[in-house]
Amino acid sequence: MSRPRMRPTFSADLDCRSAVLMAAFERNLATEAEYIEGEFSKHHGVLRIPPADRRFWTPSLDLTIEDKPLPEGDAHARLWGTFSPRAEVWQLFVFATGTLIIVSVFAGMFGIAQLALGTAPYALAIPLFAGLVAGGLYLSALIGQGLSISEMYRLRAFVDDCIREAEHERSCGAQSKLDDVPH
Repeated sequence: MSRPRMRPTFSADLDCRSAVLMAAFERNLATEAEYIEGEFSKHHGVLRIPPADRRFWTPSLDLTIEDKPLPEGDAHARLWGTFSPRAEVWQLFVFATGTLIIVSVFAGMFGIAQLALGTAPYALAIPLFAGLVAGGLYLSALIGQGLSISEMYRLRAFVDDCIREAEHERSCGAQSKLDDVPH
C-alpha cells in the first residue's frame, strides 16, 4: 500500500503527439467551461474547477506534456500530472512549514545553550510543539484531499477523455494535419 502524498501525481505514455493532445484539451475546455477551466501553453497546462464551485481545499491539476521521439521517426507523448492545492493555499502551507523549521532550529540551539549553562532547557519543548503542528498540517492536507476527491476525479476524467479523443484522432488519420506543427 502506498503512503498518502501531499501532491498526488500520475503519468501516462500516449499514442499521439503533444500538439494533438493540446488541441483536444482546447476543444474540450470550450465545451466543458461550466465544469472545468484551464490554461495551456505549448507543453504545459493547468486545469481548475470554476470559481463558483471552488472551496478552500479545491485542487488544481498541473499537466506537462512532452514529445518523445521513437526510433521509427514517429513521436509519442508523455504526460505528467500533479494535483495540488491552489497556489495561495500551497504557499501558505510551505510558509508555515518553513517557519516551523526555522523556529525549531533556533529553539533547539537555545535549548542546547540552556543545557550547557546548567539551566532548565525549556526551549527544547518548542521543537516538539512545532513537530505536532507540522503533523497537524500534514493531516489537514490529507483531510483536504479527502474532501476534494470528487473534484480530483472530475479533473482526471477530463484528462482521460482528452487522451482518448487525441489517440482516436491519431488512429483515424486525423493527425496528419498536425504533423507539420513545429515542436
